[in-house]
Amino acid sequence: MKKLILPLFLANSLFISVGAFSSSTVTLNFKGNIKAATCNISGGNNIDIDLKRMPVDLFNQPQSGSDWKMFNIDMNNCSSYVNQIVLTFSGTADTNNINDLYKNTGTAKNIAVQLESGDGTTPLGNQKVLRVPLGGKNSLSIPLRTRAFSALGNASAGSVSANITATITYL
Repeated sequence: MKKLILPLFLANSLFISVGAFSSSTVTLNFKGNIKAATCNISGGNNIDIDLKRMPVDLFNQPQSGSDWKMFNIDMNNCSSYVNQIVLTFSGTADTNNINDLYKNTGTAKNIAVQLESGDGTTPLGNQKVLRVPLGGKNSLSIPLRTRAFSALGNASAGSVSANITATITYL
């Protein structure tokens, strides 16, 4: 009898412990909204800058340029998540100065287009970056300046044209 009681006791313990450790399931449902952290560009995605008429004799000497033409990229309705705007400029670099000048695709010879930050401290040649803090504001005006420039001098009369793209990243 003693031999029978022990196996029955062990078997009964297993059934009790299995029943004592039952489980339930809980379903977790997550919801949210992912919103793009951006700004609107005032005036659209294309900005035309007219360098006006320039006398060819401005470009007789090497390293000569026209007067600077100031303009802005105006940003508004910026998301509160935007802390900094990063502009990366790209276009066809001029072979006379691939770091600071863009190739003229117009008809004037020995002429390039030069682009800088509005205060002139940051040259914005091909693949150059301009970082602008938003400072908690929801709008911002980014001042820039441009001009026609001759690295070699002896420019010829004709048109000046360049296409420069600013890729904007919001941080």
